[in-house]
Amino acid sequence: MKPSTLLKFLSFMFLVLPYTGMAQPHALLQDFSGYQQDRQLVLRWTFRSGSLCEGTRIERSDDGQSYQQIGEVPGICGNPETAFTYTFTDSLPKTNAINYYRLELGNFGFTSVVSVEHITTGSKGFVVLNTDTGHTRVFFKQVPGKKSDAVIYSSSGKRVLETTVEGNSLQIPPGRLASGIYILMLSFADNTAVSGSFAVR
Repeated sequence: MKPSTLLKFLSFMFLVLPYTGMAQPHALLQDFSGYQQDRQLVLRWTFRSGSLCEGTRIERSDDGQSYQQIGEVPGICGNPETAFTYTFTDSLPKTNAINYYRLELGNFGFTSVVSVEHITTGSKGFVVLNTDTGHTRVFFKQVPGKKSDAVIYSSSGKRVLETTVEGNSLQIPPGRLASGIYILMLSFADNTAVSGSFAVR
């Protein structure tokens, strides 16, 4: 799913929510993948032993259709004797969206595409996104595996959704929440809690 609209930030600090993408195999590569690290996205690719090419270009797209070069590894890439790994850090990815990456390996053409989602959320809050399929996704900070109770209230104070969540996200089906302002409350087993408001449009 491609998150398209950031509805509201509740604070200005950021949280790592890793999402790993992996490309289909290329004749020269053992692997090509990406993941989120802090505010950045990191790409990693490994040339097979004996695979060489003249330069590698790194390209990024917001929509998976139109790409722009964001980096380059000049000269001969790979190693004639052993597998060789490269990494590239994208410090300015599109936030709260999927970023699409591909490599141009000299005269050997492009790799398949790696899709890596970049999510930012408050250190004590959460972020709410709409998806192309009409779902509402709520990402929030909590220790992985830590169970929480989530309750959503309408602006009039009516309880509209109550569920138990394990992990860092909650998905709300299309049509479950009408347009309006809502209050989300998360309570944890250690008696800590997170709350804040968000808008559904």
